[in-house]
Amino acid sequence: MDSGSPTKQMSKTRLPRKSSNNLIGCAGEYYVCAELCRQGFLSLVTPKNNPLFDVVVTNPEGSDSVAIQVKTKSNKQGWKVGKDLETPQCNPDLFVVLVDLHTDGKTAFYIYEYNVLSNPVRDAYTAYMSQPKRDGGQRKEVQFRWFDLSHFTDDDTRRKNNWELITKKLDVVNTLTAPEASI
Repeated sequence: MDSGSPTKQMSKTRLPRKSSNNLIGCAGEYYVCAELCRQGFLSLVTPKNNPLFDVVVTNPEGSDSVAIQVKTKSNKQGWKVGKDLETPQCNPDLFVVLVDLHTDGKTAFYIYEYNVLSNPVRDAYTAYMSQPKRDGGQRKEVQFRWFDLSHFTDDDTRRKNNWELITKKLDVVNTLTAPEASI
């Protein structure tokens, strides 16, 4: 092939090494899927721009499923979550997984019921807003919230890599389809 061919020219193009926030978010979703698949569940990333959840997980029988919103951080600042996370949902099958990507290759997962995470996110934002800016002025409302390790309680720490909230829900055996004992 000559050096002027499109294929040759494309091979010379290099992508930037710094990951965009979008790529970091995608990586977190796939890490969650991989971990749940490793544990024997079918997990799939949903199409982009789904406002409430990013991953759907089902047990191998397909008899039960849950939805997961994934938030990924790869910095020291924390997880950037939407303002909507402050609003509890009437869905016991909705979870949030906070993914902490470390440069050493060790990934940590913090697993929450959606409604359980709503309160600490709201409390952290309320505390932030009550503090004046550096110049003494009042802070302005923003459409996102930061949640980081400095906000963690003992309960948050116990959630690290503890998938039981999700796996126990999906491990429930459907007694309606279980074979009856011989009489």
